[in-house]
Amino acid sequence: MADNKVHILSEDLTNKIAAGEVVDRPASIVKELIENSIDAGADEITVVLKKGGKQLIQIVDNGLGMSREDVILAIQRHTTSKISSYDDLHNIQTLGFRGEALASIASISMMEVKTIPRGESAGTVVRIDGGVVEEVADAGGAAGTSVSVKNVFYNTPARRKFLKTDETEYRQILHVFQRFALAYFDIRFVLYHNDQKIYDMAPAEPDIRLIDVLGNRYKNQIVRVEDKSAVMEIWGFVGKQDVAKKSRGDQYLFLNGRFIQNRALNHAVISSYGSILPRGEFPLYALFLELDPRRVDVNVHPSKMEVKFADERLIYGLVRNAVKRALSSHNMIPDFMPEMDIAPQPIKKEPQTFLAQQTTIPLYEMHPISRPQMGIQSQESSAIPTHVQISEEMNEQQRQREHALPVSEKKYERPNVWQIHNQYILSEIKSGLIIIDQHVAHERILYEKALRAFEQSKPASQQLLFPQVVELTPEEFSYLEEMLPFLEKVGFVIKGFGGNTVVIEGVPAEIKIGSPENILSEIIDEYIENKDTSLDVRDNVAKSYSCKMAIKKGESLTREEMNLLIDQLFATQSPYFCPHGRPVIVNLSLDELDKRFGRI
Repeated sequence: MADNKVHILSEDLTNKIAAGEVVDRPASIVKELIENSIDAGADEITVVLKKGGKQLIQIVDNGLGMSREDVILAIQRHTTSKISSYDDLHNIQTLGFRGEALASIASISMMEVKTIPRGESAGTVVRIDGGVVEEVADAGGAAGTSVSVKNVFYNTPARRKFLKTDETEYRQILHVFQRFALAYFDIRFVLYHNDQKIYDMAPAEPDIRLIDVLGNRYKNQIVRVEDKSAVMEIWGFVGKQDVAKKSRGDQYLFLNGRFIQNRALNHAVISSYGSILPRGEFPLYALFLELDPRRVDVNVHPSKMEVKFADERLIYGLVRNAVKRALSSHNMIPDFMPEMDIAPQPIKKEPQTFLAQQTTIPLYEMHPISRPQMGIQSQESSAIPTHVQISEEMNEQQRQREHALPVSEKKYERPNVWQIHNQYILSEIKSGLIIIDQHVAHERILYEKALRAFEQSKPASQQLLFPQVVELTPEEFSYLEEMLPFLEKVGFVIKGFGGNTVVIEGVPAEIKIGSPENILSEIIDEYIENKDTSLDVRDNVAKSYSCKMAIKKGESLTREEMNLLIDQLFATQSPYFCPHGRPVIVNLSLDELDKRFGRI
């Protein structure tokens, strides 16, 4: 007789498998436990973290608490107080309902649950190690429940090694925490990380809570959305176009109090802005949908963030129209205005612009730079696309410029240069002309200077007459700590000012900065946006710095500034591509011009 190959898995193994579905990182644990606290009627929830939640996650609430019998049942799999029949799955009124969270968390950690029923002075403490109950004892204290989770995945090393750095895991928890804080503005939320208080938010009106969570930069920059129909009620806030970002992250959509992700509804909001939102930018929004639970299925994924609507097209239209009406009522969507015949006024230029200030540094003091080792082939080593092929004459010019003397000692005459639409620079060469994008050209210059500055010990910095105080979000502050050693190398002088606030005391000496606090926020945003594609911190900081400090489209340049920009561009290691891979120069040959004009 053949040996049996099918057998029943042990409870310990099934719990660990379930943990893989419910708990994939510390942020998942925080989400499940906060949901339990909210379902228990808590109006005060404290989250305590150590080492990004890897070492400790503790959630303390003042909810209903549990009896000894209930807490012992609660740590077992498929036990819940929130549903009792199949029909309940189609009318979910709570955040948690699967009955897997505590058992799954306990199976991959050292967990302690202390709970005291409301109105009583004594309760129960249960200690579990790797899913095995080690102790059940009496406990005293305030009513509510405290769940401590230590050493996540300590007994499943294969999963633990896939956790990211402490800071990365901490930022993931921040996202989860902020979602709950936005949705449940009537609850006090407190957050500690490594013994430092990050948030302490008292119950507040929704608009106040939004500022508490996301920062003062959004003050006076939000528009109220409010609409009600027979199918759905929608309310919340959308940001004005001035606070839109190139990176996603400040988009919050809640359905019956539950944070959800839905690409169709995200598109509905963004499309509401029409042309007032620059292409590639994403608006802030925090929208709350109230819908009959029977019209939506929340049980399509263990994370409970993906949902299915009975009529998604109808919901899409209601959301889009509600946001569009809100934007229109605040005069954010401009009306058509006839052109007025007004003579252009001369532009007053400051005596010394930031490009001119760069003459304090030798233009051709070039040294080989040590490039970060990346996992993919760089743009510079790849074949140049045919539409931006550069003539042999230009290559020869580059070779000459790499060993050139300072500008004042050059023996050649510069070609005539023009700027068109305050965006592109035209330069004549023997074989035709070249067109240079001024922003990406300057970006390439600053990028290579930044990489060289990272290797130097004495950064050049100019002290601000009035230091600028900048309040960051906890997430931005976390990223700034990661970037700071490199920002200091290029000339920023940034000091802590308590909490998530910093003071900018100095900025790079070469660059004229009108608003240091805005520039710093933009550099951090760019760094976050590049995080997935630029894995090396050095390279990412250099790219983010150069992108945000470079001259912009629409800035007028003098002839001297244009010539200086071209000189510096051809002194770089790779003048033909910006750090992100976009072409800097387009060559238009005489042959091509002759063809266009029918000469050949």
